Order: sequence, then structure tokens, then C-alpha cells
Amino acid sequence: MASMDGFILLILVMLPFTMPGETWFTLWGFVASWDGLWRALQIALKANAIVLALLTLVGSMEAITLGHALHRLKVPETLVQLLLFTVRYIDVLRDEYLRSRVAMKARGFRPSNSIHSYKLFGYLVGMMLIKAMERSERVLNAMKCRGFSGKWPHLDQMRFKPIDLLFGLTAFALIGLLLWVNLR
Repeated sequence: MASMDGFILLILVMLPFTMPGETWFTLWGFVASWDGLWRALQIALKANAIVLALLTLVGSMEAITLGHALHRLKVPETLVQLLLFTVRYIDVLRDEYLRSRVAMKARGFRPSNSIHSYKLFGYLVGMMLIKAMERSERVLNAMKCRGFSGKWPHLDQMRFKPIDLLFGLTAFALIGLLLWVNLR
């Protein structure tokens, strides 16, 4: 949420200056409008509402369950596999990054605002990409040795239950109520 709100903050700052309307104030010859501020606030509130709703519905779900649910919703298999591999290897890449940082500190590296530091961080990113590629090749070979044919075996058979119908009807009723209140 914080990274999205950082982008929204940029919109809040820029949109009043780029949208015509009633003048709010002038800064170095640039006119900021009330209409632009109002539109930026609307965008911020809608974006936060969408992210909060998404986090509420999916945030407590494990990534593996989300992957299986997306598969059952007929999301392309490649996209589901990409999601599952990404979730699995984010922690592996984080551990590799932390190991490399410890090695850099053991060799006396102290980050600073210099070309030398930027080069070393570039080397760090490059080494992480190379190690990630090598690891992915090893994982692919191990999976092929175990009979992976390009499709995940989905052991959990998710079924549509009456509680799902109740949840869906309640959600649609609430959305309809919100639209009705908004359009009045």
C-alpha cells in the first residue's frame, strides 16, 4: 500500500498543475486548480479503496491457494506458474542478497555516495541475476528429473459451496447499494 501511495502522492502534487479549472494558487507562474486537486483526491481515494478491498479478499490467502484458485478461474497456466515460482523464489533471492551484503561488509565495504559504491551495487545486482539464472536452470533440471511436464498437479479440488454463493450475493448487493447511493 505504501508504494502505491507514493505514486498517488505524485499525482496529488502534479494533477492540480496540469488540469484546467478554477485557480487555487499560483507557484512560479504555474497555476494550480481546485478541479485538479479534487480529481487527484478522487483518484487517491478510489485507488486506496481498490487496494484495501483486494487486500481484504486476497491478502490473508496463501499464495499457493491463490495460484490454484486462479487456475480454477481459467487464468492461463503460464501466468499461474509464473506467480507460483515468483512467490517461491522471492525469499531465496532475498537470502542470496543478504549473504552477498554480509560478504561485502566482511571485506570492509561501507556504502557512500560515490562511483565506487554505485559500481559495487551494480556488481551485486549483476551477480544476483547470474546466480538466479543458474539456480533456475538447476531447478528446471531437477523438476524434469522428477517428471515435470509443464503443468502443475492440482491436488486440491476446489468446489463451489453454498457459502460461496452467499458471499457473492452479499458482495453484489453491497456493490449495488454503493452504486445506487453514488448515483442518487
